[in-house]
Parts: sequence; C-alpha cells; structure tokens
Amino acid sequence: MILREGKQSLRAKAAGMVLLLMAFAGSSIAGSLVLSGSSTMQKRILEPAQQALEKKTGVAIEIKGAETIRGIKDLMAGTADAAISDCPLALAFQETGAPSEGTYREHVIAQDQIVAIVNAHNRVKKLTREQLAGIHSGKITNWKEVGGADEPIAVVIPPPSSGTRAVIQDSLMDGAAFAANDYVTVTDREALDIVEKSPIAIALLSEGFARSGKGLKVVSIPPVKRQLCIITKNEPTEDMKKVIEFLQSKAAKKLFR
Repeated sequence: MILREGKQSLRAKAAGMVLLLMAFAGSSIAGSLVLSGSSTMQKRILEPAQQALEKKTGVAIEIKGAETIRGIKDLMAGTADAAISDCPLALAFQETGAPSEGTYREHVIAQDQIVAIVNAHNRVKKLTREQLAGIHSGKITNWKEVGGADEPIAVVIPPPSSGTRAVIQDSLMDGAAFAANDYVTVTDREALDIVEKSPIAIALLSEGFARSGKGLKVVSIPPVKRQLCIITKNEPTEDMKKVIEFLQSKAAKKLFR
C-alpha cells in the first residue's frame, strides 16, 4: 500500500512538471515574434533598437534578414509574424508575383534615402536620373560618358529579393531590366567592400550604409526616398502593436543608425 501510494505520488509530480514545462514553453512562444525581410531594416532599425525594445515592451523578437521580397513571402506563408520592408507595399507585392488580398497593413517606422556611392578616387561628382538608368541598364558603359576617366563602369546591384533593387528599378529605370553583366551582391557590406577597393565601381544603397564606409564618395543624384516599414497581415496583434509603437517613438529613433 505504501509502495503504491509512492508510485502515484511520483506520477502526480511528473505530470505536474510536464504541465509546468508546457506553460513555460507556451509563454515563450507567445512572447516571441518573427520579423522577416529587409536587411536595411534589420541593420539600421531593429538590431540597434532590439535590446531597448525587448526591455520596454517585454516582447522578444527574432529578426530574419532575408530581404524584403522573401519577407513578404514568409508573411504570406505564415512563417513570419510580420515582414520588414524597404520598398512600397504595392511594389513588394508586384515583385512577389502574388496580389495583395487587401488584408495587409503597412506601418511606417522611418524615412530613408537611397544614395549613389563610388570610389573616393572617382572624379565624377554628379549623375542625372537618365545617366543612372543608362549605367544600370548597360547603355552607358564607360565613365568618360558621364564626365569621368576613360575606364569601364563596374555596376554593383542588390540581389533579386532586395527591396532596394525593386525601388531602383521602379524609380530610376522605369522598370527596365538591369544589364546582364551587372554584379549582383549578397549583402550591402559586400557592395561597400567592392566600391572601396575598385576605382571603377558604383552602387546604390541606403544612406545609412554609405556613411559607414571608408574610401567612398557619395555622388549627387536626384532624391530617391522611401519608407522603412513593418507589414502585418490584418491588424497587428497586441504584442506586435507594442513593437510598432516603440519603434515609432522618439526614444527608439535615437537608436537607429
């Protein structure tokens, strides 16, 4: 009888431990949000503010820098709680090849501008919209055509999944295709490294990244502005609202790069 009661007691304790672990696991999942997409949002907004955000809101976030188009697809597939985007929502849906169902919400976090960078030794100081379009489409292939040295132009462009690439193509190239020999990077850091080392290279990227490079020069171009956003399906959950509201606050903006 004593032995039987002992076994029952052990079973009860084991069951209690299982329930306790399940409760902890459930609370951890509920407090963790997956934000997938723009590397610009990841590096300039979310990572610099993450520690303060989690402390202030009590909501943990997981950041997947998969580029904007991939982030939209993750949101559609339900593998992300929100997409982080650096291009307009309509353009992002156009790039994914899937129409918006009218249920997606765009929450603006910050304003950004795309700038043109060249090597510090490049003597070109200004480029027009038409010149940028010609350079990226392959119609202009030598720096002497735009006031530079008699050298070929090495064009560095973001990957197909990038919102920056979509904005460049839409805002500067009227939807024209990039030249087949343009060099496609994987990350913005790679673009910076190439332009720093090559006197013939040019790249377009977020102004925040351009400031972080050495041996670079920002060339004057017509303004290419965009909004950095969090995109949710339907209205955001309570936890997502906390994240969005914090990132829109003055305190958070002081942390952005």
